Amino acid sequence: MKNVVELSILGQKLAIQSDESEAYVRGVESYLAEKIEEVRGGTKAVATLDLALIVALNVAGELIKTRQTLQSIEKRSGELAKTIQGAME
Repeated sequence: MKNVVELSILGQKLAIQSDESEAYVRGVESYLAEKIEEVRGGTKAVATLDLALIVALNVAGELIKTRQTLQSIEKRSGELAKTIQGAME
């Protein structure tokens, strides 16, 4: 069942339908608020759309780096599993 959660991001009210719990959606909202404040603190006053785009680029960059790290970990764990299996034979 989809949950409807009303959020406020950059002064805009949004009603979000999600399969995730309200607590999860609120966590995402909080994360975005933190990222918005980070960008606001590091830049001169910018338009709301510009701020949203900068935050989106930063979050997308974090996601890409996290995916790369996960791929490296998966590759390394596979290599270690083969080494362990070879040592056990």
